[in-house]
Amino acid sequence: MYKRPRRGPDRHKRPDGVGWAVLLESGLYPILLEYPDDSFEPAGGGYGAEADAASYLRSRWTDDSWPPFPEWPGLARPAVTSADVDACAGEVASAVARDGRARCLALVQVSRGADAPAAVGWKGMLNHMTAQELSAVLRSWEDRFGLRVVGFGHGSLYVSVAGRPADVQQAQVLAAEHYLACPDVFFMDPDLDWSTYHEDLMTRGDWWFWWD
Repeated sequence: MYKRPRRGPDRHKRPDGVGWAVLLESGLYPILLEYPDDSFEPAGGGYGAEADAASYLRSRWTDDSWPPFPEWPGLARPAVTSADVDACAGEVASAVARDGRARCLALVQVSRGADAPAAVGWKGMLNHMTAQELSAVLRSWEDRFGLRVVGFGHGSLYVSVAGRPADVQQAQVLAAEHYLACPDVFFMDPDLDWSTYHEDLMTRGDWWFWWD
């Protein structure tokens, strides 16, 4: 289901936008792994195609979800996406590798990165959702925000985003989607400011998720 090259990205040649695009031309999808000996159990099935992001997120919403809305707000409106989505992914991949968060390169046999968690059977989020449900949510973010999956840790997911919310309401609804998909990071990340998180989404080109 996936192939791990014998060597990770060279320490002096981080993946960049051009290099990432070249890897995509191989017909396999590049993913950075935190640990070279990570093992996976492919989930099989439709990689999230049989799940629905809106239905899943709606099922997780309650009156006390964050940010507070009087009722389920639905999905955030699509953003205007940069034309060079893969270049954005390459830049984020370079930063993830440079920072040592994930430096081992794997190639996954999927046509879109959102399918990678389900395709390889990544288990980092299993205390909260299935791999198919995660892939369904990522597919939706791919379509609406130009998201690209960049890498996995044991419980971390690194993604790039080429389209950002343009106004506060759109950003707040997207923040709610993040909370419903991954509440753990909101409680465990000491650097995350709940009051300004939606504002960060309007400027950031990368998102980080972590499940306990």
